[in-house]
Amino acid sequence: MKNKKKLLLIEPKNDALAFGEMAFLKKTLRGRGVIMNASLATIAALTPKEEFDITVIDEKLQKIDFDAPWDMVGVTAILTQYIRAREIIAEFTKRGVLVVIGGSSVSLSPERWRPYADVLMIGEAERIWPEFVADYLAGRHQKEYRETERFDLSICPVPDYSYFSESVKGLYAVGIVQTSRGCPFNCEFCDVINYVGRTMRYKPLDKVMREIEQMRRLGINNVFLADDNFSGNREKAKEILHALRDWNRRQRHRLNFFTQLSIDIAQDDDFLRLAAEAGLLNVFVGIESPNIESLKEARKLHNVRSDMITDVKKFHQFGIQVVGSTIVGFDHDDLSIFRQHLDFHKKSGIIRAQSFPLQAPDGSALRQRLIKEGRYRDWGTHMTGDPRLANIFTTFTVVPKQMTIDQLRDGVFWLNWQLWQTDNLVNRVDTFFDNFHNSPYRHDLQIPKSSLNSKVIGLLWRFFKYYFFEASLEDRKIIKRLLRSARRSTHPLRFRIALSAYFSMRETRDFLRFYEPQIENLACPGDGMCATKKPA
Repeated sequence: MKNKKKLLLIEPKNDALAFGEMAFLKKTLRGRGVIMNASLATIAALTPKEEFDITVIDEKLQKIDFDAPWDMVGVTAILTQYIRAREIIAEFTKRGVLVVIGGSSVSLSPERWRPYADVLMIGEAERIWPEFVADYLAGRHQKEYRETERFDLSICPVPDYSYFSESVKGLYAVGIVQTSRGCPFNCEFCDVINYVGRTMRYKPLDKVMREIEQMRRLGINNVFLADDNFSGNREKAKEILHALRDWNRRQRHRLNFFTQLSIDIAQDDDFLRLAAEAGLLNVFVGIESPNIESLKEARKLHNVRSDMITDVKKFHQFGIQVVGSTIVGFDHDDLSIFRQHLDFHKKSGIIRAQSFPLQAPDGSALRQRLIKEGRYRDWGTHMTGDPRLANIFTTFTVVPKQMTIDQLRDGVFWLNWQLWQTDNLVNRVDTFFDNFHNSPYRHDLQIPKSSLNSKVIGLLWRFFKYYFFEASLEDRKIIKRLLRSARRSTHPLRFRIALSAYFSMRETRDFLRFYEPQIENLACPGDGMCATKKPA
């Protein structure tokens, strides 16, 4: 029998605690891994099984056995995993194991990683990984493999999750299926277009549906369509939505989908109807800013062409929740911007609202501009001394024009804390439900109802156990207010929406308290009362 090479594929844990990893959500969902890693499953699918014995480790859920007799280790990394990935590489290098590293951060800034790993995978892996494997088996591998073309996604394999531990697979709350790559827009702060391009490329529909079916077989209830801009090509996206709707209607237990798209799709009623009926009822939208000049500065021109409050309301009228992300710290933002954001969200009805400081990621046009202006701070050298505290709330790559870094930091913490105060949250929930109830479209919509299975029943059981035996009086009052809002609503998923709002509130508050213990006493910098804090 042929001796196979032992290949270990690793996703490092994040250096800092992230959303989805606070104690309440981990306990309620009975898992720490929120989203599956499709990258490692794709690499596994591209690796010849007759030559390799493959193991996949998600370090959020499993420990790494550094002393096992591995022949080769593959690591995928994003920038927030920078410190931990380097530690992992160092441990295997000490043991003489060949280390290969890839991922978006490696592709966008290979110079960061070149001193550490033996081999770098730069760019999309579907063609260069098999090339490397062939060279490795022949004993002549190079130090770098670089993909320079935008290839047809029909060559992408169906990700292979068979090398994930069975005990680990059951802990994931969300599965991943990617239907396309690319984004037609050119936002200054975005790195996506430098990694996968501005031309939309799509997987064949039959391959997409095979991946969806795989998620069902794995027992996944929630699937993230991990496209950079799902609505980038409307006609192609509608084909996928047609297929998802028809497939979901045939299932006993329907899947819930969410994705990223641009706000201009609000003008397309046909798209929104298909999305709602397919079960795509949560969409991540880059709102970015209520400041028009900041949107123009960021080249986010598709957000300027119509009224964003009206566009958000349109999503709500079709029963679709918007997860609204905003950014603070543009050159046109002064200290009044924090209250502008708060006022916007009070009107928007965006239940899951979140705001972040402007970052200049590797590969972005913004980074290049700020380097020229002397206002760029490198993540790797300016992160907090303790890497466990280094995340996008506490590490700053941009020196803003009209405020200090301390003011930006405190303002973002203050803004997020205000967004998740009980009255503000309940008012947003009520606005969402009102927008749907008064919709001219709702009577004709066939929104799929929630399916009950063992995972959902277990989640509900743990939640009600928490409510009756562990929740504080304040938390029980918040839950009652949210459930009262849901009872008055006509949305088919009203109670799920209400409970999800509570989960998000609890998770965000715990997260903010962890990183800023004095957050309840923090004042808005725009009010001129913010105390000076330690340098970021």
